[in-house]
Amino acid sequence: MSVLNLEKGKIEVKNKDSTKAELVIFGEITSNKWSDDEIEPKDVKELLDEIKDKDLDIYINSPGGSVFAGLAIHNMLARHKGYKKVYIEGYAASIASVIAMAGDEIIIPENAYLMIHKAWGLAIGNADDLRERATLYERLDSTIANAYMSKAKEGVTEEKFLELMKAESWFNGKEAQEYFNLTLGEGNNTKACLEGEIYKNYKLPKELKTKAQEQKQIENNKENDNFGSFEMDIAKAKLKLLIEL
Repeated sequence: MSVLNLEKGKIEVKNKDSTKAELVIFGEITSNKWSDDEIEPKDVKELLDEIKDKDLDIYINSPGGSVFAGLAIHNMLARHKGYKKVYIEGYAASIASVIAMAGDEIIIPENAYLMIHKAWGLAIGNADDLRERATLYERLDSTIANAYMSKAKEGVTEEKFLELMKAESWFNGKEAQEYFNLTLGEGNNTKACLEGEIYKNYKLPKELKTKAQEQKQIENNKENDNFGSFEMDIAKAKLKLLIEL
């Protein structure tokens, strides 16, 4: 059994029994991993190769990341022959929402989120380079919208998804049912994965924005506590030195 646990993000496969396995994707999606809290396609491939054609429960709590890496993960999961049940935990944002579309069944609690938006990134170069990049992004938008169409409610068009992507649309579990064929699950206490930098570029809904601010305050308090502890250690060391003298 291959298991990779990460402190912040994590990707993990567990052999639950002889017919089913479990895949957990928590964290940012990347093409080239720089830290252990990122997830790349080769990790998914290695783990899927190990479980063969078992049914798969997939748990997602991710702010997204690299479009190409996410598409690769989506395609690998889509090809997997076992029955795939996706559980959206805190949120599946950006390309992580596309990964979720690879499931045969998608389950999202009312208090979890699905976010879709147009492909974006940094570009540099002359006018021709920038036009080429804009054309690439438009093609990626079409590819992403096509993935959403695979789980679209009857009557929802690709043009509608492109419109929603342009607006950067956030859906809680109940709202997502208006556009996607998915199952509304029971509420959970899983917090959205607000680690890293990606989510800071998003127009977070009020609930998640509040959580992000609270998390930042907690981090600042920890830093202040650590600094205070450091200063205290120095004072104790000086006092000890004076006593010994």
